[in-house]
Amino acid sequence: MRTRRARISIWGMAILFCGGLAWAQQTPDQASEGDDILPPPNWTPYKAPNSFPEGTRLHIIVKDDTLWDLSNTYQENPFLWPQLWEANRYITDPHWIYPGDPLVIPDLDVLRAADEEPGAGGLDGTSVAKDEGGASRVAGAGGLRGPNLFPIFEEESIQCAGFVSEKEDEGFRIFESEDTFKVHIAVSESDIIYVNRGQEDGIKAGDEYYIRERVRKIDGHGWLINTTGWLTILAVQSQTATAQITGSCRDILEGHYLVPFKPIPVPLLPFRAPVTRLTPETGKNRGTIIASLEDVREIGSLGRGYVVSIDQGENDGVFPGAIFTVFRFNTSRTPRKVLGELAVLTVHPKTSTALITLSYNYMERGDLVELK
Repeated sequence: MRTRRARISIWGMAILFCGGLAWAQQTPDQASEGDDILPPPNWTPYKAPNSFPEGTRLHIIVKDDTLWDLSNTYQENPFLWPQLWEANRYITDPHWIYPGDPLVIPDLDVLRAADEEPGAGGLDGTSVAKDEGGASRVAGAGGLRGPNLFPIFEEESIQCAGFVSEKEDEGFRIFESEDTFKVHIAVSESDIIYVNRGQEDGIKAGDEYYIRERVRKIDGHGWLINTTGWLTILAVQSQTATAQITGSCRDILEGHYLVPFKPIPVPLLPFRAPVTRLTPETGKNRGTIIASLEDVREIGSLGRGYVVSIDQGENDGVFPGAIFTVFRFNTSRTPRKVLGELAVLTVHPKTSTALITLSYNYMERGDLVELK
C-alpha cells in the first residue's frame, strides 16, 4: 500500500502497519450553539459548513492528516474511517481532504455498546452524527475502543472486484507486450508491456495504474467494468512508457485501459445478529441487485460469497461496510421474503459493489435490497 499526500488522502495503511505515526493530542473544546468556525483561508473544492450545533466535536484538518489516521486517533480503529466520512458528507471524494477544512468527529456511543455487547449495533451508518456538519473542536481519543470487527473480504479480491459505472476514459492503453506473441493471448504478473502515453502526457517512472476492461452494458445503469490487474511504470519515453504487471486478476490483453491506482482499504464489520425472516423493514435506501459480477451472465442464481452490484451508491449516502438486507415479494398480498444480507465493498456515484455474506435462499438480479 502507498500513502498519497500531494493532497491529503485516506490511505495510510502501510505507515500504520509498519510502525505507526505519533499524532499530537489536541485538547477538547466544545462549541457553543451557533458558533462560527472560521479556519484560516485555505483552498478546497468542498463547500464546508462554518457553523455547528452545540455539543458536537470538530477537528480542523492540517497537512498530512488522513481519514484513516484521524479515525485511528479519535476512534482507536482506523478501519472506522467510513463512519468519519459519513459524518462529513460535504467531502464528496473521500480520497482527498484539505488542510483548513472542518471535520466532524461523530458520537460513537453506539459503537462503544457494540464493543461491550457483541451482536449489538453495527457499521451501517446509524451510529454516526447526522447533523448537516455538526462539530465542536477536537477531542482526544479518550480511551474509546472500536467494536469487535472482522474483515468483509481479502484485500486483493476487493481490488479485483468488478463494478458498474459510467464509461471511463479509455484513451490510456496497453498497446504491446515485450513478448509480442503474448499480446494476442494474455499477459500476466511480472510481464513487461508498453503503454501509449509518456513524458509528454505527464507519465512518470514509479506511477501505478489499474488495468481495466469495459465488458458489457447494464441497461439503465452504465457499464460492467472489470479490473484485470495493475502495473507500475518502469521507464518513460516521449510518447510511450514501459511498465511491468505487478498484479493480475484476469487475462490482461492488448487494448485494456489504465486509470490511476488508488489502494482500497478492507471494510470491517462488527459481530452482530444477522437479519431473520421476521426482521422488519427499515425504509432506508431501497434498491435492487442489478448485476452479478462473477462473470458475464445476465441472470442466474446467487448465494453467499457472490459479488454483485446494487443501484445504491455515493449519491445515496452509501459507504463501504454498509449492510443491506436482500428480499423479494412473492405476491403483492404477502409479506416480504428475506433472502439474506450483503455488505458493501466499494462505492461509486450511482452503484456499489457488494459481497453476499448471508443467504437463506437463492438470489437473482432484480431482487430488492434495503439498508439495514
